Amino acid sequence: MLDFILANDNLPYVVGAAVVAMLGMIEMMARVAGGSLWMLMDEPLTVQQGDETASDTSSLTAWLALDRLPVLLWFILALVFFTLSGFSLNLVLWLSADIILPQSISVWPAFAMAAVSCHFAGRWFSWSSVMDDDSENLCGNIGILTLGKAIKGNPAEALVHDEWQRIHYVLVEPQEDNTAFEAGTRVLLLRREGMIWRAIRFEP
Repeated sequence: MLDFILANDNLPYVVGAAVVAMLGMIEMMARVAGGSLWMLMDEPLTVQQGDETASDTSSLTAWLALDRLPVLLWFILALVFFTLSGFSLNLVLWLSADIILPQSISVWPAFAMAAVSCHFAGRWFSWSSVMDDDSENLCGNIGILTLGKAIKGNPAEALVHDEWQRIHYVLVEPQEDNTAFEAGTRVLLLRREGMIWRAIRFEP
């Protein structure tokens, strides 16, 4: 079995597994240090900033669930599905016909199966529904700006955990004028006005 796993034609899938393992180790070390790798890329590729932005999402991006899952989570899932698909395809052929498909051939069905898997994974996780569910009950919670810069009149997205530790993505902007929230800034949610939360900088 080790000869099968380390076969040259399985190299793309070995690399995929190694990258997933490496990201897992980095996340563990970040947790020990009090941070998290997820905070670097913890928003969907298409940031929800209103219906017009959402409508501009390409059909392929939407089908692949890139607008429904955080970028890092989607990337890891895609790697896992690609690796499992490639290994599974070659394993079936290896056990049944004692052959392994060349890399130039096997990667294409592996890519296709990974894409289909990401599509169904996006529907299963329904990340966008978590963004809206019970978001009116987040007053007084602490959020962290993911990407972008929030100023008065130009909100940015923040990640917020509710009392049950569920993740929500909300749009926030400063309560005061002449204040800006950069990515990574911790904010305290004060009140919701429509789809936007007014917030102040949180300084423990």
